[in-house]
Parts: sequence; C-alpha cells; structure tokens
Amino acid sequence: MKQPIIENRRGADPLQRYGQGALTAAFWFGFGMLLRPLVTFAAWLMGGHFLHETVWTNEGLVSLARVPAMYVVVVFLIGAVLTGWASYNLLRFRNNERRTRQPQPVNPQEIAVFYRVSTEQVHRWQRAGRIVMAHDDQGFPVSARTQRESR
Repeated sequence: MKQPIIENRRGADPLQRYGQGALTAAFWFGFGMLLRPLVTFAAWLMGGHFLHETVWTNEGLVSLARVPAMYVVVVFLIGAVLTGWASYNLLRFRNNERRTRQPQPVNPQEIAVFYRVSTEQVHRWQRAGRIVMAHDDQGFPVSARTQRESR
C-alpha cells in the first residue's frame, strides 16, 4: 500500500511543502502572540516582587538616587582629563611647527623619467586634468586617455 502524503513528504511537490512550512510557522507565531499577555503578566508579578524587595526593603531608592550624581562626576572627570591634555599639548607645541620638511614639488621632467614617457605627454596629461591610465605588471603606463578623448 502507498504511504499517505502526510507521512511521505517527498510525495508532495516543493510548493506544497514550502506552503505547509510557512503556514505552520505563521500559526506558531500566532500562538506565541496569544500567549504573550500571560508571559508578560507572569514576568510583571515576579518583577513586582523583586522591585518591592529592592527599592523599599533594601533601601534601593537611595542607591538609585546616587546613579545620576555618579554620571555627573564621571562626565566632569573625563572633561577635566581632556581639557588638561589639550592644554598640555597647546603649551608643548605652541610656536613649534614640526611639519617643516615638506617634499619639493615634482616637475614634469621627473614625472616623464619616472613613467618612461615624453615630457610633452606629461604636459598633455596635466592640461587634461583628468586621465584614465592603464598600467602593465611593472607599473608603467600602457595607455592613457584624457577626458576629452574618451567622450
């Protein structure tokens, strides 16, 4: 005798299997949504007892009032440390420009020697302002198109 489709899921087509899976997931989600108020109420009851125990019996309200004061102290300390650091750097580096060694500008002849092209080609590239350049494996230009040539 042939097995029923409910026991032999391979007998159902894929659309039917995915549809049944989606429907099952949707109903489990709905069941969870129906149980949510009950779970919330139970959590509230347990949390209510914990809140009463912490705040009123163990004087937790006093420690809760200390939290904002502690935030103010921490923010003030961080501000003081950063202000002190900035003041120290201002005093240390005032009138002392350490970035005095700037590289000399590169002229078109040096660029031409580096790329192994003519100086006239470098001047064309500079006038174009925007070029698209392809390089070989060693990094030397194979082709270069200016913006005007590519349009």
